[in-house]
Amino acid sequence: MKKLWLVLFFTLLISSLHAQPKDGTDDGRSVAITVYNNDLGVVRDMRRFNIKDGTSEVRMVDVPSKIDPTTVKITDLEHPNDLGVLEQNYEYDLVSQDKLLQKYIDKSITLVSTSGKRIVGTVLANDAGKLMLMTDSGIISISGLGGYTLSMSSITNELYTKPTLIWQLKSTKALTNEPLEVLYQTSGMKWHAEYIAALSDDEKSLDLSGWVSIENNSGASFPDAKLKLVAGALHRAAPAQQPMYDNMNGGLSMRAKPQFEEHGMFEYHVYDLGRQTTINNNEVKQISLLTANGVGSEKHYTYEGGKDVAVTISFQNSETNHLGIPLPMGVIRVMKRDNDGTLEFIGEDRIEHTPRDEKLTLHVGNAFDLVGDRQVTSSRTLGERESEETVEITLKNHKDEDVTIDAVENLGTDWEIIEHSMDYEKQNANSIVFHVPVKARGEQKVTYTVQHRW
Repeated sequence: MKKLWLVLFFTLLISSLHAQPKDGTDDGRSVAITVYNNDLGVVRDMRRFNIKDGTSEVRMVDVPSKIDPTTVKITDLEHPNDLGVLEQNYEYDLVSQDKLLQKYIDKSITLVSTSGKRIVGTVLANDAGKLMLMTDSGIISISGLGGYTLSMSSITNELYTKPTLIWQLKSTKALTNEPLEVLYQTSGMKWHAEYIAALSDDEKSLDLSGWVSIENNSGASFPDAKLKLVAGALHRAAPAQQPMYDNMNGGLSMRAKPQFEEHGMFEYHVYDLGRQTTINNNEVKQISLLTANGVGSEKHYTYEGGKDVAVTISFQNSETNHLGIPLPMGVIRVMKRDNDGTLEFIGEDRIEHTPRDEKLTLHVGNAFDLVGDRQVTSSRTLGERESEETVEITLKNHKDEDVTIDAVENLGTDWEIIEHSMDYEKQNANSIVFHVPVKARGEQKVTYTVQHRW
């Protein structure tokens, strides 16, 4: 019974020692992260430290291995005039077997094989997996230590198991449980948006759901973090040569209430998650962004030479069309229900950052039953800097329904249509479009003659 009480006493004693914050170490944490599209995260990490009067050393562990230490900014939230930072070191050379052996150059170690054989010697070199030892019987070389247990005495040089920021601070007084906000940038973090658009049976509207995916490969986890996402073309200075500090699922279709609040900031848009979330290292986290039902849409067929006729779905990003929020860049996957009621994938397209009230056009594929053909039926030179050609476009419809196909012609910079078999629309200075009606199981030809100058 006396031995049992002794065990319990020492267990409680050790637990209480671990629970107490030590001088110069962090205790307590609050994290806020802003993630950008272009491999950048800005972290505001508030931790509490016990700081001695005068000059002392403070350590912050569990920082990203991809942190940019030149961006670290420390703010004392309660006593900004009493504390100054004299020096900062970033320790990223983490402990490993090779690191240990390098620190044991010219020191004695013991190897014990699986059969029990002991080898005692002084480390001469450890390179490319080969260990060289000076033993009593001479120099030996060992390739790989998988079959050995390594034994060595403690060393005076400190070993780091996690990336660590070490600061030399100067304080005018002792500070207990002092909150320090540490601001820094890290690579290895990015986010992107994915959308699912479910097209209605009559193909005149769609239901749109959006998700954001946050990828964290920074080398650190961030528990219970306040999260913001920034969308926009952020300019960054080209980096100089720097040392290295390194040691999806797109099929979501459930609907959820939007959790992000969007607002403008400078020339960008910020999506602020209204709750805290944990972002673990080497993780992709997906969070619902938006849900919009009954978004009016149109299907178009477009022909621009060759054989294929492209199929596009377009819709207006406006409040009157049940949307009207800035849409971050991402992939929109379009689905439609088959005769048995199951949603089937019918194509996808990538969108850029799209402001409200802009029109989106998605190229989802090519029409199976529509075929085009374009032929230059005649061509001649009219002068030194002028030519003329006649073009015939044939559009075939193998469907059981009438369709309209937009035949787009790119004509260059200086042109004039002198003959045409049907009216056309001028899209811009370089192109025109014929809106060609084609009967079911029929075909329609369009001809025009154009003069080019250069």
